[in-house]
Amino acid sequence: MNTTHHRRVVWLGALALLPGLVASHGALAATMPSRAQILGDMVLANTYFTNKWPTAGCANCLPGNRPSNIWTGGTYFEGALALYRINLDPAIYNYAVQWGTFHSWALRHGDTGTLADDQCAGQDYIELFQFDTTQSNRLTHITANVDFWVSGATVKRWTYVDALYVSMPAFAKLTAITGSTNYPAGMYSYFNYTKTTLGLFNTADYLWYRDTNFFANYVASDGTTQKCYWARGNGWAFAALARTMDVLPTNDAHYAEYRQTFQNMAGSIKAVQRSDGFWNVNLAYTNDYPGPESSSTALFTYGMAWGINKGYLDINAYLPTVINGWNALATGALHHSTGADNGFLGYVQGTGSKPASSQPVTYTSVPNFDDFGVGLFLLAGSQVYALNALPVITNQPVGCSVNAGQTVTLSVAATGNPAPAYQWQKNGANIEDGSNVFGATTATLTLTNVQTTDAGSYTVVVTNIAGSATSTGATVNLGNRV
Repeated sequence: MNTTHHRRVVWLGALALLPGLVASHGALAATMPSRAQILGDMVLANTYFTNKWPTAGCANCLPGNRPSNIWTGGTYFEGALALYRINLDPAIYNYAVQWGTFHSWALRHGDTGTLADDQCAGQDYIELFQFDTTQSNRLTHITANVDFWVSGATVKRWTYVDALYVSMPAFAKLTAITGSTNYPAGMYSYFNYTKTTLGLFNTADYLWYRDTNFFANYVASDGTTQKCYWARGNGWAFAALARTMDVLPTNDAHYAEYRQTFQNMAGSIKAVQRSDGFWNVNLAYTNDYPGPESSSTALFTYGMAWGINKGYLDINAYLPTVINGWNALATGALHHSTGADNGFLGYVQGTGSKPASSQPVTYTSVPNFDDFGVGLFLLAGSQVYALNALPVITNQPVGCSVNAGQTVTLSVAATGNPAPAYQWQKNGANIEDGSNVFGATTATLTLTNVQTTDAGSYTVVVTNIAGSATSTGATVNLGNRV
């Protein structure tokens, strides 16, 4: 593998914010990449993966002779389908259909399987049915399995936080398709068991323990006893809430609780972002296997971008976090080279359940399963792409020729989220309101009683927290009017 890191991000370290938690050293002075660049990086990562795995479905090709419809494959296809919604590349759709067809649209352990992980593939089967509703066979097995769960006598199946991600959205998607109240009621019973009965959600820190083994006596990599909030475990929960609320009717009896939990988590996650845009594998302790980690960063970036797009998170507060997260992934983790590693995603922690799993995690380390990290990268990119945050000038100012003493009005129109600010310039230098200058920081600049000194090229810089755009020059000439 080519180890040249063509576009580096420097980690400046992290500082303590709250007891037991770590905080970033301020926000990076980063800007939003263009939509074309975001899409290009998504395609690059996906192409690398599909070139490595040209055949979509397999019975035992994954480590441990596992089939491709386990949760790692399901997570990949969630991201791939998110990319497909953007670029409508038929190769992506056909690849996903090939995968589902190979597995006969079945779950790994059948219609009566009790492992939450298996339902991850079912989420993709549901989405592929929604692309082609004539193919009802795509719903058969995931519906049968969720029906089996809903009719069961136990809610003790989500005993680890990862289960929220691989299982919860399947219930929500079937709710959206069928309108049945059995699915959301069953989903909440499982969720409440995990969150409240088991107590995996810490209501003081608004973060999740991976499972009950992490309540106490966790020993970090430096040998000290610390609190442990595994980053990807919290990413699973955060993204699960987003993916569930994205399709669940907002009048659901427990929607408000899901939303509040999501918003509470967002604040805690934001507070512990590293200064390079990544997150550590342990959100509670910086020195526990310190270093960047991509899968959790992708999950957090996805969730926060979705929250902004949905209107559930304040864009002014969270957009810098999203931008820094995406730039860390696309610039600091995704390989851009002329070698065989072009499009490889680095810093992905392999499968596991804790910070120690699959260490060391590096820019060039290859995770034991290389599918789910790519899927999470694509999911994050899909929501960052949807932000449409960068200022875009939609109408350029137009120059003119006037006689001395007349009035000149120059206007610009721009989009952006948040709404952009304006700064007019003359010959490249900022101008201010004065005796005959009005609107220097608005969309419309007015010059009254123009004189020879007012002639020149006028541009306007349009800026918001995502970035800036500069208009073309509008030349004001003194002379005969044209």
